[in-house]
Amino acid sequence: MKKITSSEQFMDKAASLFADIASVLSTKEGIRLSSVSTPQNVACYQVSGVKRCLLLRLVLIPMSTGHVLARLSWLDGRGIDHVCCYLNESFERLLVASDGGWKKQKKSAELLCLQGLESLIA
Repeated sequence: MKKITSSEQFMDKAASLFADIASVLSTKEGIRLSSVSTPQNVACYQVSGVKRCLLLRLVLIPMSTGHVLARLSWLDGRGIDHVCCYLNESFERLLVASDGGWKKQKKSAELLCLQGLESLIA
């Protein structure tokens, strides 16, 4: 992983990522993302077209190694965070391995977000 110097690099990449996620979610009738401003998130989008209050958000996590990871997750109306995936500075999707380390996730962030949404609104 490359060392990141600011959250601005994540913000630049996040715009493209959320555009791709919005496109995938729009394939479900009535599912749209609307940007909302929240101070603790790099990006945060509210879902419209579902009965539950859900936010899709990207939160930065500083690591002790000097690197930064991002957590892409759904936040439900009860304040419970449902993690879709973690992203490194290159926006590669990561999973926590059984040994506590990180390994690359094969599924796309868009698919992981869609699967998470479907389980929350089922």
